[in-house]
Amino acid sequence: MSGALDAAVVGLGLYTAFHPDLEAFRKGEVSAEPQLPGGRFLDARTRRRASTLTRAMADAYAEAMAASGLDPASIASVFGSALGEAGTMLSLLDQMFRTHEPVSPMRFVTSVHNTASGLISISGKNRGFTTSLGADFDTPAMSILEALGLIHADRVPAIVCCAEEGAPEDLVPEEYHWALLAGAIALVHPEEAPPGSMRLRLMGMGPDESAASNKDLLEPPEISLALSKSPVVGILDLLVALAEGREGRIRLDRGKGRGFIAELFRGD
Repeated sequence: MSGALDAAVVGLGLYTAFHPDLEAFRKGEVSAEPQLPGGRFLDARTRRRASTLTRAMADAYAEAMAASGLDPASIASVFGSALGEAGTMLSLLDQMFRTHEPVSPMRFVTSVHNTASGLISISGKNRGFTTSLGADFDTPAMSILEALGLIHADRVPAIVCCAEEGAPEDLVPEEYHWALLAGAIALVHPEEAPPGSMRLRLMGMGPDESAASNKDLLEPPEISLALSKSPVVGILDLLVALAEGREGRIRLDRGKGRGFIAELFRGD
């Protein structure tokens, strides 16, 4: 990808059903039973109507935001999810076409793809730019690309939050089922970076690149099979590499996307 843009990393956040934050994941502190996200960033009224996906995004977002020290009222945000609020939408469709029950307007509002973007922005009293996108297994890469554009075009910090709820049983065949996963990364312009902070550069991997060029890619962490199947597993791999201060190139999918990679290096 010619003319690639850099950004400095100032905050990281993670949520899985067995790890409430990134530190727990890195230490191997696994919950005995799967837990539901608390959605602690959301105000109480918003939290009550938020889905599991939105609350997981809010938890990862809150961790990255707290680490960054950035202003939650002005930061730009990009929320990525391949399927979005599919579980809520399928439930509404069941009401409409199977049980013929009336559909709650409030539930419909929380079934759209940008639900998390709206609810988290409202709770944070955010006045900055926010958007949502989905790009299948390239969702982490495209979300980062969107954020890099905002950082360099508007000179604003941005937070990327990618998540997927557990695979909806009525939509995804059992052999492809994945587990709940949410990850967030806070980024700033390189000129505003703390000294020695990790940097990120998004790169493409074209079809003409040789297999030899892939040998030097950073190894992703060992994770459960259910997490490895997630369309946004690339955000988890990226978070762990950054948290460990590893330099090099890492693929932002596990073989099912178009092969975008992130180059990680430490700034001056």
